[in-house]
Amino acid sequence: MRLCVVGFGLIGGSVAAACRARQPDTAVVAVDRSPIIESEPVRSLSDVRVSIDDEAAVDRELGDADLVVLAAPVSVIADSLERVLARAKLVTDCGSTKRVIAARAERSPHRGQLVLGHPLAGGTSAGAEGARADLFEGKTWILCKQGASDAAFASVHAFVTRLGSEVVVMTPDEHDRALALTSHVPQLVASALAVLSARRGAERAEGPGFESVTRIAGGNPGIWADIFESNADEIASALREVCGELERAAAGLEGSHPAAALELIDAARRRAGSG
Repeated sequence: MRLCVVGFGLIGGSVAAACRARQPDTAVVAVDRSPIIESEPVRSLSDVRVSIDDEAAVDRELGDADLVVLAAPVSVIADSLERVLARAKLVTDCGSTKRVIAARAERSPHRGQLVLGHPLAGGTSAGAEGARADLFEGKTWILCKQGASDAAFASVHAFVTRLGSEVVVMTPDEHDRALALTSHVPQLVASALAVLSARRGAERAEGPGFESVTRIAGGNPGIWADIFESNADEIASALREVCGELERAAAGLEGSHPAAALELIDAARRRAGSG
């Protein structure tokens, strides 16, 4: 198998590492900016390295690959999609939002060769130095069947399953609505708590609970700018739902009536128990 990974950060590097671990005869092609592909972690995980600026070489590798994995930020994936689909046999992506990419793909007569995807996995490092062959083991990998040919979907489904992932099928709309609540809003909430703790001078009182809740605070501004722009409506809607729950709890506490706050905690406890 010849695998071309465009965007060789944590996710792209881990796709390469996982594929090599489970299918050792895989030839991995790394496509990214020159400083990245020249780094030792990328060299150790790839057989061929191509600068994104070398358009002729990139086009050649896209055409030669059995599978192209787009692991760049959402805006980069969307902007390059028509070019990639015009050359590649089979394509999947790892973008954090799906609707913008799906809409851009509709412009291509080769739309059926693309299977939209999103592995729900990550780590503390954003670069290839943090890549792990087991990063996707037991993790959910969302795939969107919409728009893909049956053969393309079956091939990508088999590929991500070989990497150890459990496939969940969603539409692009379902994906973006769900991830707004399960990923994008938690990033904002964690960041808000971290900022407020510093503002109040409460750092010395940060215990394990606070550390657990704020573990994901911060993040790569470039990646999050893409996410906020491409999923703004769903994130805003989910934020307002969260604020509504917290506002009801706050209103009750201000009147010395903790019932709403207790009900929220109890509902979460029951939900955890049922899971």
